[in-house]
Amino acid sequence: MRNFKYSRILAILALLAAFALTACIGGSGPSEPTRYYTLALEDINMPSASGENAPRVQIRKFTVEAAYQRANIVYRESAYDFMFYDLDLWASRPEVMLTQLVTAYVDKSGLFKPAEAKPTVKPDYEILGNVNAIEEVDEGSNRYARLALTLTFRKTEAETLWEGRFDEKVAMDGSEPRHVAEAASKLLAKYMEDALSNIANATK
Repeated sequence: MRNFKYSRILAILALLAAFALTACIGGSGPSEPTRYYTLALEDINMPSASGENAPRVQIRKFTVEAAYQRANIVYRESAYDFMFYDLDLWASRPEVMLTQLVTAYVDKSGLFKPAEAKPTVKPDYEILGNVNAIEEVDEGSNRYARLALTLTFRKTEAETLWEGRFDEKVAMDGSEPRHVAEAASKLLAKYMEDALSNIANATK
């Protein structure tokens, strides 16, 4: 009788061990990879370049609204929802990414000498920016990218010469997070075409 009970205990232990091993094997499969995205430069109409006597400009690091101070791509299904993708991230935080892209657009315009992150000579002008929102907006079966951005152009530490507030959304060409990046890139290009035109007029 004692041997029978001992055998039953061993059988139960062996069965539990088999279940544990199966669970470990099943949970050790490859995890889904993290994916990274970024906005890209688009071709835009540029104002006339300033030439050799171009003034100097500094692009100050942009600020960003608190809700967007992270790399996760934001998506919303209503005015009350605010959610993040877990594995779909911006390659750099929105304020860093937008600062770099706006700098590239400004340098490409030729309105100023190439911008320096840390100016060796006091610049004549400076551009400041705030990222108010960058997100995917889902409205039923329709998906949009929204980019809200404020740009300020002023004499260095002095009067504001121009300020633009942009906030639009554009339909995405698909439902993947990379389509958010593609659509937001188009919005930024549209904003920069308008901004550079106004900045050029402000320096005349």
